[in-house]
Amino acid sequence: MTAAPPPPSYEELASLVAVQAAMIERLEAWIVEQDAEIAELKRRLAANSTNSSRPPSSDGLAKKPTPKSLRKATGRKPGRAKGDPGGRLEQVTDPDRIVDHHPEACGGCGNDLPNAVSSGFRARQVFDLPEITPEVTEHRLHQTVCGCGHTTTATAPDLVTAAVVYGPGVRAAIAYLSAYQHLPAKRLAEAMASLFNLPISTGTVLSVLARAHDGLGDFETQVKAHLAAAPVAHADECGVRVAGRLHWLHVMCTHLVTFYGIHAQRGRVAMDDFAILPAFTDALASYTIYGDTRALCGAHVQRELIAVTEDARRDPAWAKAMIDVLIEAKDAVAEVAAAGQSALAPHTLTGFQDRYGRRCCAASPPTRTPARGRNPRPEPSRSGCVTAPPSTSGT
Repeated sequence: MTAAPPPPSYEELASLVAVQAAMIERLEAWIVEQDAEIAELKRRLAANSTNSSRPPSSDGLAKKPTPKSLRKATGRKPGRAKGDPGGRLEQVTDPDRIVDHHPEACGGCGNDLPNAVSSGFRARQVFDLPEITPEVTEHRLHQTVCGCGHTTTATAPDLVTAAVVYGPGVRAAIAYLSAYQHLPAKRLAEAMASLFNLPISTGTVLSVLARAHDGLGDFETQVKAHLAAAPVAHADECGVRVAGRLHWLHVMCTHLVTFYGIHAQRGRVAMDDFAILPAFTDALASYTIYGDTRALCGAHVQRELIAVTEDARRDPAWAKAMIDVLIEAKDAVAEVAAAGQSALAPHTLTGFQDRYGRRCCAASPPTRTPARGRNPRPEPSRSGCVTAPPSTSGT
């Protein structure tokens, strides 16, 4: 009969407990790390164009999320505001054409009214478009024979470069329908035929657009110079399709001018090619290489704050307070722009700074646990309160 093994000694039990305690500690740390990574993956999965800096084109073919309103309820009823004149169609005092209508018989007794005297009229006006047909102008370049025997032909106007050409009005309509109304070349050609009885080819559309682009070279240079010298400018980008492939529509603007540029790249390569952004930055990481003066896009910040309010792990009070601050800043800037001013009044700016500082102190910013393998973002300082408002250049 085999003897039972001796019981473990105290030292063996203590060593086993120590090993198990270390294993439990590692497992707990691993669970915390996995929880953080799972939460980060869920956050990324829930990210869309309404709660992150992702463009609307990244939402895919799924049903687009409902944009979240960042404004508080005002209590105003729907419809036209009191005192707003609205856009109702009004009669004019000098109509282009007048058509008189006289009654043929009395509405009471039924007698004819051949010699009845008019006692007034009621005017009703119809706003309509006449049928539009092309106007063809023939330029005859006369030839004159001099006494010396030489024949001289009159010089054609600058725009009359061939026997048959499209005039500036047609070219302007093509450029407008393409560049502003975003009609594709084929549909634009169909619209010109339907609206103006002027059939044109898609090749003509592309040729007109190319000439318009070349003619705006000097203007584009002036726009870029204005943007590069502006103290504050707005920059953003969005995905577009060019010949079936993903490209990026870059935009930069002030309250006076707007520059659009399409490029196959989204980041630094495109910005260097456009040569406008050496001194401006935005929420997109690519912008931060162009200088130390940085202003985050207010719209991007608002969407990031919305994501914080949707995260059950975080206290939304601070994020909601910052959303209010950004909305106040946007409204204040809009009022300044509407009044034709270039800066906030000193007392308005001081009051806004005070409100911003109080709201910063009202709640601590949330702590974000980075996923495994990712560098943590620096946490805001909690030793004091920020007293200067954020830039509103991107709102």
